[in-house]
Amino acid sequence: MNNFDNAPVLVTELDRLAADSRDDAGQIAVWQAAARLGLWFFVNRGAPDSPTPYAVQPPGMGPVICVYSCRDRALESATQLGQDASVVLSLPTPQAIDYLESLGQHGVAGIVLDKEHIGLWSPLGNLPRMREWVVPQTIIGRGPRGD
Repeated sequence: MNNFDNAPVLVTELDRLAADSRDDAGQIAVWQAAARLGLWFFVNRGAPDSPTPYAVQPPGMGPVICVYSCRDRALESATQLGQDASVVLSLPTPQAIDYLESLGQHGVAGIVLDKEHIGLWSPLGNLPRMREWVVPQTIIGRGPRGD
């Protein structure tokens, strides 16, 4: 397992934008910042060889996949689910967007960003727009070793 993570400055900026997002424009700014992250993190609820990302089921909707901005937030969620760091997975953001789009055929309705911290959700139909905001040379830092 690699120990790559998004640079803390990018996650801090994401939190600042989320705290200031009071309208649609503010929420769009949060998603733009999320799309600029180098990696999106997930918590695997399936088998190691057949990952299934952790999702919540809002009333009257299909599943909403939980996406995390950094390894620590994904680990926090995994711990709350009784799991350890071995279930935290990451994908480069462009591939994560492609992967999430493919889940629409399985009834997935959307994604929620940093469920316990930000909690902003978006329907899957917004993912193509998010792909336009991806920055190829996003800063990725190496987090502290937790092995």
